[in-house]
Amino acid sequence: MKISSVFLIGCAGLLVAADLGFGETGLSGHVRQISPMRQDSLKVPSLNDVPRHAPSPMPVEAVGDGNVQPVEPNSMSESVGIRSYDPSGRRDPFAPVLQLLGIGPIDPTLPPLQRVGLTEMNLIAVIWGAYGYTAMVQTPDGNGYTVRRGTRIGPNNGVVSAVTEKGIVVQERFTDVYGSKQEREYVKLLHPKEGAE
Repeated sequence: MKISSVFLIGCAGLLVAADLGFGETGLSGHVRQISPMRQDSLKVPSLNDVPRHAPSPMPVEAVGDGNVQPVEPNSMSESVGIRSYDPSGRRDPFAPVLQLLGIGPIDPTLPPLQRVGLTEMNLIAVIWGAYGYTAMVQTPDGNGYTVRRGTRIGPNNGVVSAVTEKGIVVQERFTDVYGSKQEREYVKLLHPKEGAE
């Protein structure tokens, strides 16, 4: 009971202070001057009181023999001369640059190792024998393939340049977005470090 009476006293004090605040700044007079708008203070004419105008006639053009023919509204604007943009012979500025270079879907006639990107392949094993090192890679569909030095791999015309006991090295020749020929070396490790790949 004590809490509620303290609360009520506090609320009453707040209301008194708010009223005094309006009185000192002069806002209470403005608040009292604003009154709700009455319906009869705004006169809206009814539809019967609004005058109706007849549609304006179309412009006419006199022909040399005395006949009068109506002129279409658009024909006047054509005589002024309309400028238009002709995009023929220009490239689309919103088309992707890679699409213009002809990089598209992968050719289905390529061998399976050239249809899959290097980042999608997993290096499973490195085997050494009488002919040197041979590596085994696995494609995303679960098939395994053996690769040696000189094997073509990846969609960017990559060639396996070296097979070591730690992994394989692939050199790719590709055209970048600016159209220049680039060559990069991609290393696929047998046991990649945590979070490195």
